[in-house]
This record gives sequence, C-alpha cells and structure tokens, in this order.
Amino acid sequence: MQKLINAIQSENSTLLCVGPLSTNIIDVAINFSNQNEIPIVLVASRRQIEAKEFGSGYVNKWSTEDLIEYVKAHDGQHVYFERDHGGPWQSNYEVEKKANVEESMSIAKRSYEVDIDAGMHLIHIDPTIPVGGERLSYEVVLTRLFELYGHVSEYAKSKNRKIYIEVGTEEQSGSYTDLKQLEDFIERVVAFCKKNAFENPLFIVIQTGAKVMESRNVGLFERGTSYDKMHLIKNIMDSSAIAKKHGIFIKEHNADYLSFENLALRPSIGIKASNVAPELGFIESKAFLNLLNMYGSRYDVEKFVDVVHSSKKWEKWVIPESNLKKSEKTLLAAHYLYSHPEIIQIKENLQFQLQRRNIDLNEYLKKSINAAFYKYGSAFGLLK
Repeated sequence: MQKLINAIQSENSTLLCVGPLSTNIIDVAINFSNQNEIPIVLVASRRQIEAKEFGSGYVNKWSTEDLIEYVKAHDGQHVYFERDHGGPWQSNYEVEKKANVEESMSIAKRSYEVDIDAGMHLIHIDPTIPVGGERLSYEVVLTRLFELYGHVSEYAKSKNRKIYIEVGTEEQSGSYTDLKQLEDFIERVVAFCKKNAFENPLFIVIQTGAKVMESRNVGLFERGTSYDKMHLIKNIMDSSAIAKKHGIFIKEHNADYLSFENLALRPSIGIKASNVAPELGFIESKAFLNLLNMYGSRYDVEKFVDVVHSSKKWEKWVIPESNLKKSEKTLLAAHYLYSHPEIIQIKENLQFQLQRRNIDLNEYLKKSINAAFYKYGSAFGLLK
C-alpha cells in the first residue's frame, strides 16, 4: 500500500481510478500499470461488482471475490481495489427487494465485510441515496455515514486489515464546492474519528466543475467561461487546503471527457485522485459497433442496438430533450449489457468473422481503450 500512498502524496501527479466496466478495460488497466510500474485503482460500484450473496454485478456477473481473483491471476501487481459508492440502496438487490432503511444498512454493512475479506484496499462510504424514495436530510446522511464508518473500521481491525476510507455526500453537480459546508462536514467527520479512535478518511469527494452527460463533460470546468474556470481552480485549491489541514486529500468523480489541457491541471490544483469510467465504456462500445457495422451481419447490428436501447440504461446519461439517435444512445449504455446472452452471441458471431481476416476482436478493443489510459496517464503526470 505504501506505493499507492506515495503516489497520492506526490505533488506532481493525480492518481487514476478506473471503473472496471469490462474484462477488456480491466486487462488494459493491468497491462498499463505493469508496463509503466504505476498504481492504478479499480473503483467498482455495487452495481458493477457485488458480493455473490447479493446477486453479484453486471460486469461479467462477477462477485467481489471474482474481480480480485482475476486481477491477481493476471499479475495485477500494481492494481488496487476500491469499493465505489458503497452504502444503502446502492445495489439493485435492495431496490428489487424493496428493503427498508434497517435492512438496507445491514446489507450495506455485509457488502463491506465481503469487500474487506476479499482484499479491497479502499472503501467509499456513500449513504446519500434515499431508501425507498425517502427525504434525506444532511443530519441523517451524517448519522448513517458515521454508523457505516464505524462498522468498516471495526470490522477491518478485527480482520487485521488496513483499510483506507473515502467519504463524500454529493453527486457531481458540475459546479463549485460550498466551502463552508465542506469545512463543517470535514470537522464533524474528524471529530467522530477522534472520539472513536478511528483514522481520518484518506479522501473526500468534492465538486470540481465536472459532470458527465452523454459523451461529454458538461461541467463548468469544461463548458464554462474563463471566469468560471479561474474561480473553480481557486475553489478547488481552497477545498484542498481545508482538507489538507486534517491530512485528507481531495478526490474527483466524473473526470471523463475533460480536455487534455484541463486534465493536466489536476495535479497542480490539488486533485489527488480522479475517477474515470463512462468514457472508457463508450470508447470500447464505439470500437465494437464500428467493427460490427463493417464485418457483422445487418441482423446483428440491429439486434445489438435493440437489446441495449430497450434496456433504457442510457436514460441516466441523456440530457433532457436530447436529439441523440438510437445508435448514439446505445453507445452510452452498451457496457451494461456485455453479459446479456444475445450480446455475447453477437460478439461470438463477430469474432468468427474477424478471425477469417486475422483480426482479434478483444485485442482491437483493448488498443482503443489503451489510448485513453495513456491520455490520462500523461495528463496526470504518471508517466516517466
């Protein structure tokens, strides 16, 4: 873990944290980290990768143990694991079960236990999703955060495991961090930790002017004026200074689709880690659909688009009143369906056609994904 901590503490780099949306993305993360001898964190939401007893995740239908065993079996010596957005109502299991608050908290705690037992290194505690449509107040969020924080800390201690914690109570708005609220939040978390002899969190998620919609970043950092950008940079640096007083680093979600220029600013303005996921899924799906259009059957192209589009998984990414075509919406959500039997069959059909042309489907897709890793690695100051 010391190599990871050293990377976080470096003033010249930002840690790259990647959503494990597919086997190809995971393979690229392993190879990229090994080739460059740099740490990469796989940040898995409960919907992506989950404990087997709660239905596993949509990525390969893998459990938490499956993901970690796969990476270790493929020599992922520089790859670290984080539970992203752990907490109540963060998994389809609770939603489909219509679990109440008590049940959801109990399930979230058990999911964390599996994370710790399986070998995850970092835990993101996020109790901000309303359970069953309830109205959540700031005080209730803090109460649940402290309950989960205590459980994770005590359980890790009982298992003799060193676990680092990430906290953060907001979805990315694409705008500024409220500095007064941030300071209050950090002070209350730190006071809780001191009272209970727990370590302070390693990371706190803040607003950095980043927000992903469709295949672009619509936050102020990318789409705002020069004035917006200047004030965002000051806001981020002020946030970093507030957190740093307590030995906490700031982390960013939704760094996808930012320009190279804006990504390259991250290390110097105090963002110590950035999450990237939707863009990688989009890149892989676009490369796949391009090949399918060139070498697959028209039936498979139509079936691929229909299966993904009918899932409506793209809805969360689409801007209201958007005029995106059906195929464009498909690219936003195809990664959710890679384990769907019909999508698996379409991939097998395409692979058969490509083999006749000496093209390896997965190697082609990995090359497309790899370019994005080098973009982020270079911008974040990770490459020698």
